[in-house]
Amino acid sequence: MNRFPRLLPAYTHRLSNGLGVIVHPIPIADSVTVDVWVRTGGRHEPPEWLGLSHFLEHMVFKGSERLAPGELDWAVEGRGGVTNAATGQDYTHYYITVAAADLADTLPYLAEVVLRAGIPDPEFERERQVVLEEIRRAADNPDYTAYQLLMQTAYGEHPYGRPVLGTPESLMQLTPEVMRAYHRAWYRPESMTVVVTGGIDPERALALVEEQFGSSAAGPAPASPPIPPQPRPQGILRRESDHARLEQARLKLAWPTVGIDDWQQACGLEMLASLLGDGRTSRLVHLLREQRGWVRAIGCSSLVLKEGGLFCIGAQLEPKDVARVEATILHEIEKLQQDGIGQAELDRTRRMLTHEFLFSAESPSQLAGIYGYYETLGGVQRIQEYLELVQSFTPAQIRELAQQYLSLEAYVVTVLKPTALGTAAASELQLACR
Repeated sequence: MNRFPRLLPAYTHRLSNGLGVIVHPIPIADSVTVDVWVRTGGRHEPPEWLGLSHFLEHMVFKGSERLAPGELDWAVEGRGGVTNAATGQDYTHYYITVAAADLADTLPYLAEVVLRAGIPDPEFERERQVVLEEIRRAADNPDYTAYQLLMQTAYGEHPYGRPVLGTPESLMQLTPEVMRAYHRAWYRPESMTVVVTGGIDPERALALVEEQFGSSAAGPAPASPPIPPQPRPQGILRRESDHARLEQARLKLAWPTVGIDDWQQACGLEMLASLLGDGRTSRLVHLLREQRGWVRAIGCSSLVLKEGGLFCIGAQLEPKDVARVEATILHEIEKLQQDGIGQAELDRTRRMLTHEFLFSAESPSQLAGIYGYYETLGGVQRIQEYLELVQSFTPAQIRELAQQYLSLEAYVVTVLKPTALGTAAASELQLACR
């Protein structure tokens, strides 16, 4: 095994079948997390298979030829552990957290369902209804709706503009045969990384992973559908909608940025997002919430994805304040572009990001998630590079990033407002008459 140095020291290894392994022992921990990351998610789906990656994530827990549905959960939860999974645009991952003494007894269950998911027909139909209900619940969530409105507007026909959950129509087109073919194509060892963190001996952990995952055969790389370039707005691209369950509006402004392969720029944009909207002393939070009280909440983030990122500013506010808050945000960006930032503000931003990162890596499950995410998208070395780059940016470089990416003449703005009382009452009347 190789030793990944410095701030987050982990052992890295690659099995002969191509599967990546990352092991990080935490001597004082009594638990162990095993997190299996697969390099496939929403962006790898053909448009007609929208939602397939997420649906497959559900079906993996339905067992294999050797394991009955739910047997993984019984094995792990019966020992007091937890199981879960998640799907994004660039990845899917499955994890268990158990007592360190239970690792050898539970890891075979996780490996079996991930590598050899059975996708039985009766379970497929039952779980389809579960996913459809999840889509309905998401549609009732104003924040999910506001997020999807922004992504669809910003990315257009690009896969990142499509919902990872899929749609009721796309879910109904999927079959067990399609899902099995997708699983065979993507759930191959060379497309996977297994991360083990917690109270383990590195050599013993690697031996267990090799025993359970080492016999899986490598194969040809699956073909992804062609991905169009990330769209760039020509002017101000505005879209508004409403939501019956909303009490306050959601205002979102966004600018297209860079993918994770342009890591230096991505880290600089993360600093820019932090100084604008991270904490009560950041520029936008201090001005719009603490001083003027025009927003209930406001934040800023730099979304980094494999095929192109997005710089986002989002606020929760009264509908009557949308115009003046948008204008104030743009004015603050203009001030940043013209006047830049001082050294003290830059130092505060460095401390915020560094400590947030380190605080988010304290538990075995948090640490496993960080290693898996970075390894899947751009390589685990990005972790060390991130911490070094955050210390290296100068005030002049941050100002140049604001000038380069945050155009005042070309950006995306979406507004989700509460449905007007009369419109809501009319909609309910129409539903009652059907």
